[in-house]
Amino acid sequence: MKKIAITVGQFIHRKGFDVLLNAWSKCDKEYELYIIGAAPTKEYLDIKEKLHMENVHFEGFKTKEELKCYYKAADLFVFPTREDIWGLVVNEAMAHGLPVITTDKCVAGLELIKDGENGYIVPVENPDELAMRINELLSDDWLQEKMAKNNLQKIRRYTVENMAIEHIRTLENI
Repeated sequence: MKKIAITVGQFIHRKGFDVLLNAWSKCDKEYELYIIGAAPTKEYLDIKEKLHMENVHFEGFKTKEELKCYYKAADLFVFPTREDIWGLVVNEAMAHGLPVITTDKCVAGLELIKDGENGYIVPVENPDELAMRINELLSDDWLQEKMAKNNLQKIRRYTVENMAIEHIRTLENI
């Protein structure tokens, strides 16, 4: 069975999909990558063509329900952002039991991912490190399963109710 990695977001420079495509060219050709969220711009289509990447699929906008199907089918979530104030897609991927690879410029990743435990934090703009971590994770079923379980366990604490309690505590301390 083929291994599938997904990412979700707009095709804008900040999301780092060009870095992901360059990293993906160094990954096992049996793996499939789905970039979901919008129609790709010419820049990304050109990268895909230049690197002869038949195992990369651009998917347009998906509803929440449609997106669930991609999360369920995936083995890994990759978010190569150059900067994100939070990065809610990291929470979503964790809630679907996916290991996560993101950059050191994703606040959600820095808050939620413990390197090697439930995913990896890679340096921004580093396709070699990103490719190494993708290959490492997708080639190791045991590691994938361990990280998936750890993410499900960790994300359970991140509820609206717990967030409200923390806000109240913070306000009471002011």
